[in-house]
Amino acid sequence: MKYLVSILMLLMASSANAQFVLRGLLTDPATEKRLAGASVFLSNTSVGTVTNANGEFELNVPPGRYELIISFIGYETVSRTISGNSEGLLKIEMKPKAKMLDEVVVGGYEKDGWAKFGRFFTEQFIGTSEMADGCKIKNHKAIKFRNSIKNNKLTVIANEPLVIENKSLGYTVTYQLENFEYDFTSHFLTYLGYPLFTPMQGGVAKEKRWKKNRDEVFDGSMIHFMRALYRNKLMEEGYQVRRLVKTPNKEKKRVQAIYKSGPPPADSTQYYERILAEPDEHSTFSPYTITGDSIAFAFDSVTAGVEFSNYLHIYYPSKTTSARYRAYSPRNDKAMSEIALVRPEPIEVQSNGNFSDPLNLVSLGYWSWSEKIANMLPFDYRPVIANARGNALKKR
Repeated sequence: MKYLVSILMLLMASSANAQFVLRGLLTDPATEKRLAGASVFLSNTSVGTVTNANGEFELNVPPGRYELIISFIGYETVSRTISGNSEGLLKIEMKPKAKMLDEVVVGGYEKDGWAKFGRFFTEQFIGTSEMADGCKIKNHKAIKFRNSIKNNKLTVIANEPLVIENKSLGYTVTYQLENFEYDFTSHFLTYLGYPLFTPMQGGVAKEKRWKKNRDEVFDGSMIHFMRALYRNKLMEEGYQVRRLVKTPNKEKKRVQAIYKSGPPPADSTQYYERILAEPDEHSTFSPYTITGDSIAFAFDSVTAGVEFSNYLHIYYPSKTTSARYRAYSPRNDKAMSEIALVRPEPIEVQSNGNFSDPLNLVSLGYWSWSEKIANMLPFDYRPVIANARGNALKKR
């Protein structure tokens, strides 16, 4: 068993204020032209800038590990992992993008895709929570849809960063959408992108409302969970985590096969109908809650590795779900989620709640509904909220 070690926390504390300035230069290697006006930002934060007339940039990087994103119209998006030990001048050669939009339109993208799939995409991407009511995609005409009848999948691209106005949380989110795919057969959604958060400016009343809403969506969120897991404080933060094993319902599959081949025996109809009403899988919960150090270990001086088999069931009893979620999942008035690793390899978690690879973690239950753009917060957000017992306020 691998455990989080105390040296990880000591090193993290010693580097808590180790912010550094990252400097870089962007060029087109084919023309040797320096690229001015390119967007440079730390993904899922409010830290960003643009290159100057000489193609140069400076960025103040907070402690931790981040994805540095460079985006410029006509060029492929560049992603670099950086941390406090990144030194010197970062020279980046941008690769011109092929005329992808022309090619994909020929490949079958819908001419009136927004009219057909705009609402569905918005619900899957922005979400259907109360916070989604205050969200609007300002440049939805940049979004293109392809619906594959053969594969029963919807693929979405955007030929420019999406600009999302979130008046519920007080952010303008510039989202570099890299991948979006929805499988109508499995109802499995996969999307990947790089958001930059720009705080909105407002009066005292708006700022107070935004702060309240931000704290509300943070409490019980995945970023809250990851921060608690990193610090080995799941129980202190109010989480009850249990191991969960799911096994296929073989009898249901057998009965389904019989129905496909023809009518079942008359004397077995009642039994078969009962089996068909059962779930596709049988779930077995561990009676014991687990602590963070049972699934996490020190990956390096500032990173926790997290690995587990099958599923984790995550219960956060202090979070009463909203009426919107109870309409979606009527029997769940408390936040209950499940997570699983897609591949048998650990994810890497940072102190700010960031984790990678995000495509290696699948979520079910409450998080599958709530972890959408409308409820997303930047990794550099530091809420001040009451703990699970309602005691004195504290920073998380």
